[in-house]
Parts: sequence; structure tokens; C-alpha cells
Amino acid sequence: MSSTPGEKDRPDAALPKRRGYGGRSADELAAERRERLMQAALELFGTVGYAATPTEKLCAVARVTTRHFYEQFRDREALLLAVFEQVMQETRLRVLAAFTETEAAPAAGLIAALEAFLEAQLDDPRRARLTTMEVLGVSPRVEAARNAVITDFAQMAEAYANALAASGRLPARNYRVLAFGLVGAMHELQIACLEPANGLDRETLKEELAFIVQVLLAGAAPAR
Repeated sequence: MSSTPGEKDRPDAALPKRRGYGGRSADELAAERRERLMQAALELFGTVGYAATPTEKLCAVARVTTRHFYEQFRDREALLLAVFEQVMQETRLRVLAAFTETEAAPAAGLIAALEAFLEAQLDDPRRARLTTMEVLGVSPRVEAARNAVITDFAQMAEAYANALAASGRLPARNYRVLAFGLVGAMHELQIACLEPANGLDRETLKEELAFIVQVLLAGAAPAR
């Protein structure tokens, strides 16, 4: 039987169609499995920890086979990175919105951004634990991803300070050190907040960070 003109030139012409079941396509089922694995990773990595969670446990909680796991992720580390990057991207969008939607005094935007960061992370302590504690020391690949996120948040803070300087509300200077310092402080403060013995909660952090920012920016404000 002759083929339809041009059929042999299609790269997918000889590939069998992926089949689904239960009224859902194979692609829909794969997406559902991936989401269940992401949720299982957030739960297990964010509670019992990454090192203590084998692939078999992830599959059991996500209700997928190991074959389906490896269809979605190269290894357990790849799943950790996927969840880490998803959480930090969601946090980034909330912080960016706080920076861009606040047009009050210089301190207000930075305080709003810090509060947005804390809410995005500490509303669900699993997110904070995964993105601060569980990604440390895993591998050079994970460390590179963590450093990229730190740099991205620092650049947002630096850009905000530079915009204030350009408008005359802060003196012109190198705000990179301050930006990286704030990001590092937020990392360590989350870890401190996760440890009950430290006696820190999110509301206390928000109040004290607001005070620190106001003092810093008041000291940096141009003399009138």
C-alpha cells in the first residue's frame, strides 16, 4: 500500500501513538504523574529530608512506578532541583510584584518585598526547609542552581536600590553588598525560624526586619 505523499518525511510518521486510559491522553497522565512526584518530593524532602528519602518512597507516596519516575526525572537529584526551582520561581514572582507595586517611601518597597518573601516561604515550612537546608551540600549541580537563585534575588534588590538612587531618594553608591547581605540574611533567618528552640516566628521576623530596613535607609538617605 502506498504511503500518503510526504508521510515518510514526517519525523513522527513511524512512531506509535502513545495511548492513555480512563478518558485521559498519555500526555495528560504523564503530567499528572509528574505533578504527584513534585508534591511527594515537597512533602518528603520538606519533612523527613532529601537524604532520608529513597526513590522507592517517593514513588510509593506519588502512586507511580519506578519506570514512570524515570520517564519524568533522570534521578532523585533532578526531582529536587525541579521542586526547588518551582518554589523559588513562585517566590520570585511575589517578591517582584512587591517591588513594582509599592510606590511609597523608599523603605516601604523593600519591607513589602521581604514580607512577600517570608510569606511565600514560611506559609508552608516544607518550602523553607527544602530551599534552605535540603539543597545544601547535595552536589555541584544543585549548588550552582542555589547560587543562581541567590544572585537573581540580590540583583532584584540591587535594582530597586539603584532605582531609588536614580530618583534622588538614596545616594548613588554600590548597593550590591547590601543586596547580597539581605539575601543571605533571609536564608539564615528562615533556618532560624524553622528551629522552635530559637523562639522566632514569622511576625517577629517581619517586625524586626522592617525596623532594620528603616534604620538602614534612614541612615543612607541624602541630607536635606
